[in-house]
Amino acid sequence: MKKTALIRSILAGRTSLINRAQFLLPALLFCMVAAADGATNKEADYVFKNGAVYTMDASAPKAEAVAVTGKEISYVGDNKGAEAHVGKNTQIIDLKGRMLLPGFVESHIHPTLAIVASGADLPCDSVDEVLARTKAWADAHPDAKLIKGFGWRYTLFPTTGPTKEVLDKLFPDKPVMLVAIDAHSAWVNSKALEMAGIDAKTPDPAPGVSYFQRDPKTNEPTGWVVETLAEQAVMAKLNPPTPEAVIAAAAEKFQEFAAAGITAAFDAGMGTIPTDRGLEGYQQLEKDNALPLRIVASYYWNDPAITDPVSDVLALRKKFHSELVQVRALKIMFDGGEAQHTAVMLQPYADRPGFLGEYAIDEKLVKAAVLKAQASGVDTHAHCYGDGTVRTYLDAVEEARKAYPDSPSRHTSAHNIFVSDPDAARFAKLNVTMQSSAQWAMPDPTIKRTAEIVGEDVAFREFFRHNSVLKANGRVAFGTDWPASGYIVTYRPLDTIQVAVTRGILSRFGKEQFAPVLPPEDERITLDQALKASTLDAAYVLGLEDRIGSLKAGKMADIVVLEKDLYKIAPKDISATKVDLTMMNGKVTHRDGI
Repeated sequence: MKKTALIRSILAGRTSLINRAQFLLPALLFCMVAAADGATNKEADYVFKNGAVYTMDASAPKAEAVAVTGKEISYVGDNKGAEAHVGKNTQIIDLKGRMLLPGFVESHIHPTLAIVASGADLPCDSVDEVLARTKAWADAHPDAKLIKGFGWRYTLFPTTGPTKEVLDKLFPDKPVMLVAIDAHSAWVNSKALEMAGIDAKTPDPAPGVSYFQRDPKTNEPTGWVVETLAEQAVMAKLNPPTPEAVIAAAAEKFQEFAAAGITAAFDAGMGTIPTDRGLEGYQQLEKDNALPLRIVASYYWNDPAITDPVSDVLALRKKFHSELVQVRALKIMFDGGEAQHTAVMLQPYADRPGFLGEYAIDEKLVKAAVLKAQASGVDTHAHCYGDGTVRTYLDAVEEARKAYPDSPSRHTSAHNIFVSDPDAARFAKLNVTMQSSAQWAMPDPTIKRTAEIVGEDVAFREFFRHNSVLKANGRVAFGTDWPASGYIVTYRPLDTIQVAVTRGILSRFGKEQFAPVLPPEDERITLDQALKASTLDAAYVLGLEDRIGSLKAGKMADIVVLEKDLYKIAPKDISATKVDLTMMNGKVTHRDGI
């Protein structure tokens, strides 16, 4: 009897447990579903609604609303769907038809040159005005050890450059160093040359490439200092900036970048301080919550005496890799510019028969470096002004890809002022990005000088071939190269976008000086293409296209809001459009008028 009772008791208990489970299981499932819904529709920090949202995501190119939760985009779609992401603490921003885009990505810029771009502001149209502005700055800074300025235009002087005597008349006893608008040369006075120890017997840093322009009779320096090695040699003896001063100047500029809608940038070389010191400064800004953009940096290789730069990139990449600051690429200073006859061309310079230009770094060294970079998984980013340099770099990448076809290395040809017909199609074939400062493609006075130097056929056929590369299915990425410039100094992506679409002058800088549209006219591109070059394809150069560059749930919340929909205004008005809000990593870095 006892055994039977025990069995009955056990069976009764099992029945009770089963009955309880029948009630508990649905309740448990309900809780699980509720928890899942809560995770999916977690209360957003921001919801943007009623906007003209252009996502740069081909699968869903347009939307009305975007939700941001923490550092990420949590929703992109219509207004109704965004309502599920609104909670009691959500900040709702009614765009009222404003344009919302992925944050602009700068594919080539030099923040640490902010200190070089300080001093007298010199982009003007006469030597007298350059001198007047320089004197005004000197009078306002009587305690300055060095009189400095930035931005004088090459069109003001003959192709042999400016001379020291002009400066000596105004400044006989104090050193003067005025950096050209492209940052590839400087104008100095006799006192600066004296203090730097440069005279007729001083060897050039890189003869034919980076040098001190000479009087042909006496060999005395004329006052024109050409290319970065020579510029650095002078600066080092005059008033070299400290790393702290360099980073402080860059930090000020970062806030201006944010106000222009920039949320990420490729630092294309720190010419003022060692790269590791610059990166330390960037990371300190990040720790201090004072870095409003992502930075992907490079190791700047402009010295041919350095024969293994890839090892330096690898060392920096290992040491510097935080959330907002990292190192990816070897920046190769392969040639210079046509104004100084330091760009390498396929045809001889029109004003120097038989002369093609010279590489800043020997092509054998460059090819070896590109090969090692490909083998090591390191990106390269090469300064290629002349069509000859573009071809040689493409050849180097082709050889490297054949040798190591499975390497993840990415290769970018920067500037590409002149590109030949055959090479325009090779960008796509070799998966090389064409990086461009498209705002230089204006019909300003510099194009006349360019035509005189390289020849009209080259200047009017090969100049900034964005459309040719895109038609061949190549990738184009925009970056202003600030502070280096052609005619105007700008870091604003909207300037670049307008000129890429119109190849016309930016109205705030005057009227066209050559033609309404810069030839070749068929190199104009669409607004769609220009926006992609300023967002998703620029993000590819930084190796961040899976995280930024388009608007999609799960990607980082890097966003820009413009006061107007660019598709509803005249192309000539794009650059005048105001940036109302910039967000990086879910944090508002600029807000004005919304």
